[in-house]
Amino acid sequence: MTARLGLRGAVAALAACAAVAAVIGAAASAGGTSARVEGGFAGLIAVGFIVLAVAARPAWLLSIGLVLAMFNSHWSDMNSPIPLDRVALVLGVLAALGREWRSRPGSLRTRPIDWLLILCCVYVMISAVIAGTADSHSAQFTFLDRFGVLPFLLFFVAPIAFREEADRRILLGCLVGMGAYLGLTALFETTGPKSLVVPHYITDPSVGIHFDRARGPFVEAAGNGLALFGCAVACAMALAVWRERRTVRWLVVAVGLLCALGTLFTLTRAVWIGVVLGTLGGMLSTRATRRLLGPLVLVGVAGVVIAFAAIPGLYTHATHRKEKQAPLWDRRNSDAAALRMVNKRPLLGFGWNTFGSRSIDYYRESQTYPLTVIGYVHNVFLANASELGLIGAGLWAIALLIALLRGVFRRRGPPELLPWRVGLFAFAIAYFTEANTTPLGFALPTMLLWTLAGVTWVDIRATGRWAVVPRAAA
Repeated sequence: MTARLGLRGAVAALAACAAVAAVIGAAASAGGTSARVEGGFAGLIAVGFIVLAVAARPAWLLSIGLVLAMFNSHWSDMNSPIPLDRVALVLGVLAALGREWRSRPGSLRTRPIDWLLILCCVYVMISAVIAGTADSHSAQFTFLDRFGVLPFLLFFVAPIAFREEADRRILLGCLVGMGAYLGLTALFETTGPKSLVVPHYITDPSVGIHFDRARGPFVEAAGNGLALFGCAVACAMALAVWRERRTVRWLVVAVGLLCALGTLFTLTRAVWIGVVLGTLGGMLSTRATRRLLGPLVLVGVAGVVIAFAAIPGLYTHATHRKEKQAPLWDRRNSDAAALRMVNKRPLLGFGWNTFGSRSIDYYRESQTYPLTVIGYVHNVFLANASELGLIGAGLWAIALLIALLRGVFRRRGPPELLPWRVGLFAFAIAYFTEANTTPLGFALPTMLLWTLAGVTWVDIRATGRWAVVPRAAA
């Protein structure tokens, strides 16, 4: 039964992707009535989410919402009038809180970290109002998704929505399903036929950047690579959980290898470094996984060699990308400008989402590399520090570290959560690697990180019931 729940999760994730593709296909064949067709499909999907919120476990809606978050900020490119990922996630959060309130009155106690996260959100809102960016769509997006309100809500409800093993299998199943979609999309982008890539905005060179790489629905290679690695980590966790059916396990292995290959297709150094460090960190974290490190390294090296030999042009593109210096100059210049801004206003910063407009005065020409000016920082922590100051950036960083360190390094945890702790550790390493080298302005990686952290904040009691850990037991 539990294995079927996981498999159904994978099917549900693929079905969600197929539903989105159906919207696009139906709209394309509808001619002049495409807007109404697209709106009708989106409305039907939203109604389905409402029914799911009432009739099914909240884990389903939250997991499907996470899957759809890979299309975040690109619903307009698919002519959808509403962001379906946010609809699903908000309904899932409300369903989880409502069911917990009805079934266990008084169980929704807040933890100290929840108040710290609320303080972070209030700080950003005040900063945006003072800086005059509160009405900016970009400021609102980064606040809700990357900083962010929705990730914090997912962290709060994850111990509730995923307290039972069946719920966690649903989440794993959906992540494996998403991995199959992202992995196949990366393969089709690289080797063809590109006509199989859906939605079609992914193959539109006028949308997004990195058209010459596997960029997926993010239309950006770094975000796609981190999501692919997250799905590969989910496949590894699924192998540790799904023991009932050999067919399912081989399917998970295939999806994991496809995701790993997809990270290679991104042709992005930050992705490659994050994958290597995250894999090594996860494998070295426990005695059982350390025994598998040698074979895994051999398989990984063999896979890279075979891919370079079998896919025409891949080695040439990878070598060219490795030797390209312009992205390094962008990072050096923007990071240096951010550091000068921090030095100018160290405590409170220049205001939320102001780097693009205020940083121009802080770029300086270097004697060792050319001057390039870009409107964003290739470092999440420096971006927060320049805009929020050391106070706001420090509060956010402290909250993130508490959430991760307690989840990963807690000594007395239920053995059922060990694969989740190892997976969180591996993904967190990759996340921090990219957060130090890219803007990481995507909803899904941050949401996935906080969701995995929330799952590890679940504890098992003598009664066999899963519950949020009280402060005294933490």
